[in-house]
Amino acid sequence: MCSGAILEAFEPTTRDTDVFCATAAKCGQTWLLTLMHHLRTRGLDPDLGGKNLLEVTPWLELPVNLGADGAPAYDVEQRIDELERLGDPRVFKMHVVFDEIPRARGSEARVVTITRDPRELPYSMFKHMEGLSEGVRGPFSDDFDTYFEKWMEFGFFFKHVASFWPHRDDPDVLWLRYEDLQRDLAGGARRLGEFLSWDVGPTDIDRVLPLVGFDHMRATERSVLMRGAEMHVWREEARFFREGGVGKNRARLSSEQEARIVERAREVFDPACFELVMSLDH
Repeated sequence: MCSGAILEAFEPTTRDTDVFCATAAKCGQTWLLTLMHHLRTRGLDPDLGGKNLLEVTPWLELPVNLGADGAPAYDVEQRIDELERLGDPRVFKMHVVFDEIPRARGSEARVVTITRDPRELPYSMFKHMEGLSEGVRGPFSDDFDTYFEKWMEFGFFFKHVASFWPHRDDPDVLWLRYEDLQRDLAGGARRLGEFLSWDVGPTDIDRVLPLVGFDHMRATERSVLMRGAEMHVWREEARFFREGGVGKNRARLSSEQEARIVERAREVFDPACFELVMSLDH
């Protein structure tokens, strides 16, 4: 799905006020992007200006411009022009490793990532794929054990986290954890606003927090987050926000599947990285 042509063309246009939210899938990115949009608008745009989330926080490397009928209309120059018309600060969704983030040399643009215990991810992604329309998801087995093997083989989560680890203390990089936001969303919102140097005060955060609560986001996912051109992506009965919380997806793994994820993480990650990412008991 990653378009190197878009990233190459975008890099010279990067602004110092840009924010790249680069994560592996199902780590809480949609929640985080929604939080960032409401922080930058100080909680005063609950309806996302009548747009969907991908319109206000574009998926930068996606090699299509989603039309109303869902058909790809891919044109690099057109896409760059669309992005150029966005006001500051621009926030971009990305699923890439660190070195693929298109910041020009010397740029002051910021990078935000969020990680989640990987034992939570395979079942969450399986249910995500299950909810996509057939034309979008392509060939798909409804057997979780089969999907688990493909998830392990692809291994993007491990590549993504390993690529970020050497940059964890960079002053222009903020590493958040899904589990921490679950425990203290207000604290995470304050930390994010301070890192981005956005003018967000306590009253603003009080307006923002109800807009990113699980119940509110689940209730408004089709009327706000998935509306317009995004609607074609999902099956009619699909839900993007299923459960939330910590530990529920892990409980769907067999003991053997869980052990394999832990073993892979130990092999790939620095011990300190392992302790940071594997936030549940292990």
